[in-house]
Amino acid sequence: MLARPWQYITISLAYHCRNTSKTGPENALKRRIWSELLEETECFGLSFADLVNSMTSYVEALNGWLHNCVLLPQERSTRNRRPWSPRRVLAPPIFVLCRDWSAGMKSLPSDELSRSIKEFSTDMEMLGEEKEDSVLVSEDLSSVHSSLAKLLERLKKFSEASLKMYEDVKVKSEEAVVAYTNHSNCGRPLL
Repeated sequence: MLARPWQYITISLAYHCRNTSKTGPENALKRRIWSELLEETECFGLSFADLVNSMTSYVEALNGWLHNCVLLPQERSTRNRRPWSPRRVLAPPIFVLCRDWSAGMKSLPSDELSRSIKEFSTDMEMLGEEKEDSVLVSEDLSSVHSSLAKLLERLKKFSEASLKMYEDVKVKSEEAVVAYTNHSNCGRPLL
């Protein structure tokens, strides 16, 4: 899914570098390709931002709903008011899962990636405006190349962080299941 716009970008840039001396209908074709390339890049950026925002909102809403379903135990002392922790009171594992997932979503470097996508789009737009009908040389493409490299590096960083978050949440959830099961088998009341 993510490869399509980037393959198109690479092919289009190679095409522009190789075929810079043609005129007439080919210039119209170049402008159309450039326009579609910009549109795909902007669409990718908006789709990514929407995906991250939607997932974060969903997880936060689910986590908030779970906490609203539980009557928090009264603290014994007004001096010792620590926030309610699902691990400390051995709440059902879904509480641990949602809390850790919510915290993990907030820690992902999604803002960095969104900024890189915007920077790349801006560089593409500026290059398209400057060189609409004239020759594109390698110096003109250096800013696009560096912003694309930066974008791909941040995309890699985001995917690695997402995988690490998933693995951490999975391990902590499995530990919570074991702790909850062991605690409930002892006959102690839960929550």
